[in-house]
Amino acid sequence: MNQVAVFTLNGCRFCQDLKDKLISEGIHFHDIEITKNREIWEQILSQTGDDALPTVFIQTDKEGNGLVYTPGRDFYEINDILKIIKKNI
Repeated sequence: MNQVAVFTLNGCRFCQDLKDKLISEGIHFHDIEITKNREIWEQILSQTGDDALPTVFIQTDKEGNGLVYTPGRDFYEINDILKIIKKNI
């Protein structure tokens, strides 16, 4: 199973909605709060050029490579990213 990381910000309603949905679906994920993990978040920003949240990273191999999905570019609704996550885990 591929690892899922969700980049979030405390107080972000869309972030909380996604986390709640993942929990209710029984999908394990790592919650990475961006103010506490600036270095990792800066890497995501440099790769995507997009600072929208929640951003989702799905690891696709043992070396830690993966796919990054951002709202407005790759998905618009919680159910959209949920389908993407389920397809890739």
